[in-house]
Parts: sequence; C-alpha cells; structure tokens
Amino acid sequence: MTALTHPLHVATPKHRASPYAVEIRLELLRLIRSPAFALPMFVLPVALYLLFAFAVAGEQTAKDPDAARFMFAGFSLMAVTMAAVFATCPSIALERELGLLTLKRAQPAPPGAWLTAKIVAGVVTGAIAYLPILAVTAVSGQAQLSAGQLAAMSAVLIAGAIPFCALGLMVGALASGSAAPAYAHLLYLPGLYLSGVFFPLPKSMYFQAPFWPQFHLNQLVFAAGDVSKFRYIGPEMAFAVLLGFTVLCGGIAMYRLKRRG
Repeated sequence: MTALTHPLHVATPKHRASPYAVEIRLELLRLIRSPAFALPMFVLPVALYLLFAFAVAGEQTAKDPDAARFMFAGFSLMAVTMAAVFATCPSIALERELGLLTLKRAQPAPPGAWLTAKIVAGVVTGAIAYLPILAVTAVSGQAQLSAGQLAAMSAVLIAGAIPFCALGLMVGALASGSAAPAYAHLLYLPGLYLSGVFFPLPKSMYFQAPFWPQFHLNQLVFAAGDVSKFRYIGPEMAFAVLLGFTVLCGGIAMYRLKRRG
C-alpha cells in the first residue's frame, strides 16, 4: 500500500468564507433567480413611475417640481419597501413550515446568519428595485433635486427598508407558507394608499395617516431632501415611530421563531 506523501489540504480561516457572506450570497441568488419575485419587484415600480409621472401627469410634473418630487418619493418608497417585505415574508414562512429553520439551527454556523442574510437580502433587493427610478429622476431633471439631495433621500430610502424587512419577518413567522403572501399584501398594500404616499389625502383622512409606517418613512425622505411642502411631522418623531415599529415586528418574529421553528 502506497503511503500518502502529500498532506491533505486543510482550509485555514483566511481561505474560508464567512458564514454570513455565504448565507447572504445564497439568499440573494435565490431571490434574483426567482422570476416570480424578481420580475414584479424590479419592473413594476419603475414601470408605474414612468406611467404616472411621465405619461399620465407629465405636463404637471414638468411644470411643478413639487409634484415631480412627490411622485419620485412615493414610487421610490414603493420600490424599496415592497421588495423588503416580499423578500423576507414568503421564504421564511415556507422554510419554517418545511422544518428548514430547525435544520439550520443544527448546522455549525452562527445562529443569526440566516436571519441576517434575509434582512440584508431585503435591503439589497430594495436598492436594486429603486435604482432605475433614481436613474430616471436624475436624467430627466423634472424633480429639480441636487446630487446631494438625491444622495440623502436615497440613503434614507435604503435604510428605510429595514422596518419593512421586520414586517415581512413577522408575517412569515406567524403565517403558513401558502397564506403568508396574502397576509403580507393585506398589511402592506393599504398603507401605500391610506398614508398619502401616492396622492394627497382629503382632510377627513388626515387622522389615520400616522398609523402607517409608509407615512413616517415618506416624511423622513422629504426631510432628508429638504423638501418642506409635504412635511407634516418632525423627522425625530418619524424616526422614533419607525424604530418602535421595527422593534415591535422584530420582537414578535424572534419570539415566534424561538418557540416554533
């Protein structure tokens, strides 16, 4: 019998990829390669923005920069938050139902790697969905926003995906794999319309707008871009509400996931 003359190659820490990086890469690949997720999330927001901001209301937005800014903020918020919710909600519900989360806990990896991957994937896919809208706005110049304003608004929008990742995690942790998307739509879609993100609300509906997280993220976006016309509350209050919303949804999700994988 011939003895082995070459030692087996043992991976050292510098050759090993971080478990967090591996989980994030796999989660992003799964989302981007899924037509049922990628096509609506990446195409629908910019298509609706082009339709309403340029085809339907093009004359108004060309004459009124405030109207152009309002539509830019609204459809950008839709792109970022919708991707964040639906990148996290259905997958975690299905994985929990199939017992995959229990399997992940048994693997020799940091316990929070898979959860971090879902949040990062939600933020990244939200940024990808938002980039075409940003490019259209920057090239057209209708909103008359400087590069600094666009950068500040973009930073707030991308960071604002995190509360909606928490919402998606909560729904996915509570609902079954088949029902989770329906519950996510039920909780998420009314906020787009009732918060006044897409169109100004009549005065009789002002009272309920602050109940929706979309309203508070929209207020932060306008504050970051120094757009005063559509600001109704201070940025400190909007930030505090979104932080509380994130902690509440994230706490419910973690409690549920710890009790039953």
